[in-house]
Amino acid sequence: MRKLHSFIFSALLLGAVAACTSSVDPGTDPNAVYQSNLADISNYASSKGLTGTSTNSGLYYLLTKPGSASAPAATIGKEVEFNYTMYVLSRSSSNTAVVTDKKLDSLYTTTPVYYLLSPYSTQSSFVPLLPGLQEGLLKMREGDQATLLMPSALAFGDQSSALLPANSPVRFDVTLRRARTEDQQINEYMTANKLTPTEVTQSGLRFIKTANNSSGASPTSTQTLIVKYKGKLLRSASAFDSTGTGTAAFTLGRSIAGFEEGLTKLKVGEKATLIFPSAIGYGQTGNQVIPPYAPLRFDIELVSVQ
Repeated sequence: MRKLHSFIFSALLLGAVAACTSSVDPGTDPNAVYQSNLADISNYASSKGLTGTSTNSGLYYLLTKPGSASAPAATIGKEVEFNYTMYVLSRSSSNTAVVTDKKLDSLYTTTPVYYLLSPYSTQSSFVPLLPGLQEGLLKMREGDQATLLMPSALAFGDQSSALLPANSPVRFDVTLRRARTEDQQINEYMTANKLTPTEVTQSGLRFIKTANNSSGASPTSTQTLIVKYKGKLLRSASAFDSTGTGTAAFTLGRSIAGFEEGLTKLKVGEKATLIFPSAIGYGQTGNQVIPPYAPLRFDIELVSVQ
């Protein structure tokens, strides 16, 4: 496809760290910071009477209110909907043996956050969740509530702001509302937008014809297709790519499978909405501004063939 328009897919907590800058002495020993964070987390958990467990990465996890044991679990490839409140942990200025918490972000305590879970190894320009937050979510099922205590290496690292000192351990109180597969995301999106598929193909493409032209020519694999289109993520109000008022030329075999499958179902002069899973989109690695495992929507028109 033609080069995607410039688009920023923001990381969770961007508002909290947008003003952060690295202000730590480059000689700071990361292991010393990590060990200090772990000691503070242990001290804090003990003082609060928390009875969680620590993972190999240093995440302290406590399930505070379990949901149903049969509820869907958060797994790689799903979209999670969750709420959180975040606190920064720090040693008391009056007694450094005491670790206290200070609320840093409560914007999403009641407002839901949506994010696609994906392996860090597949990331390119897409910004993943904080490592500790993703690790914690992957231990949860729908309806679970948990407290996550994480060293700075799993959170904001050496970034700092007026509210967040560099190398600070943090606390998240998290409620997992939903963990949805791509099919669930697509089906719920279509229901919410009152879209009825003309056809659902074996590949997972939901094809919705929006304008007919029975006398139009059908494209062949050797022709150049002149197309208008707009592509969107299902949770985005704006397009990540669009021909705008112009057109783009395509030769079949050079674009993503879902887009091409939809095009081949059109005659010249016809329009359609295509909604399809990442398996026939940008897959588990994403592409530029497309997150891994992202289902997509395209509104297309086959203008002419050459």
